Amino acid sequence: MKTDYNNIAKEYQLSKLQPWRRHVEAYTFFKLAGDLSNMQVLDLACGDGFYTRQLKLRGAAHVEGVDISKEMIRLAEVSETETPLGITYYIQNVLNLQLNKTYDLITASYLLNYAKSREELLQFSQAISRHLNPGGRFITINSNPDYRSPVDTMFKYGFTRENKNYDEGGEVIYRFYQDDGSHIEVVNYHLEKTTHERTMTQSGLSNIKWHPVELSPEAHNGSDNDFWQSIINTQPIIGLTCERS
Repeated sequence: MKTDYNNIAKEYQLSKLQPWRRHVEAYTFFKLAGDLSNMQVLDLACGDGFYTRQLKLRGAAHVEGVDISKEMIRLAEVSETETPLGITYYIQNVLNLQLNKTYDLITASYLLNYAKSREELLQFSQAISRHLNPGGRFITINSNPDYRSPVDTMFKYGFTRENKNYDEGGEVIYRFYQDDGSHIEVVNYHLEKTTHERTMTQSGLSNIKWHPVELSPEAHNGSDNDFWQSIINTQPIIGLTCERS
């Protein structure tokens, strides 16, 4: 993975506080997750545990998190120490994840978009499949392969997205801006929807569905809806769900 989150952990943690994260990303994510009661949940690419903690607070019986970044996991464990929720975190690369257990629900907020090739995407899909109970679900918010808007379209929300090209494995650069104008860069990779669907099917995952991101009722009621039109109309990110056959 080209992006070293050990070096930008705090800055990326701050980017999670941008309003679009709550009103679009998180709203869609938890709508897809549904009722979490009594669920055994694994949160992949969990970062500092931003969603991992919310999964537990929203009713999951037990939640565990995995991330490749030692610094991100350190931040997650600091939060766990300060406010214990019984969450266990692992430092592992999902490409070769082996936890020797299975879960009712696996979640990820940006994981599949780190696959640089069909082969790596297949490894992610296989890791997800082998850690799901039969009938268990995987839900994710992912970089949208169909997005084609100009680089600065999302700037008013605090980030930009730049596709270097639309070849399989082409770099997708996200820049997240702070109030002082500084920014961090996160590198994703472009793989077509059909590539995702084929690798998931090959891994024993089925009922694969893409879901447009939606705007929360809170934002509908509290803000000028014109402000949100760009992100809702162009869909830079997208939901994806499937289940283990």
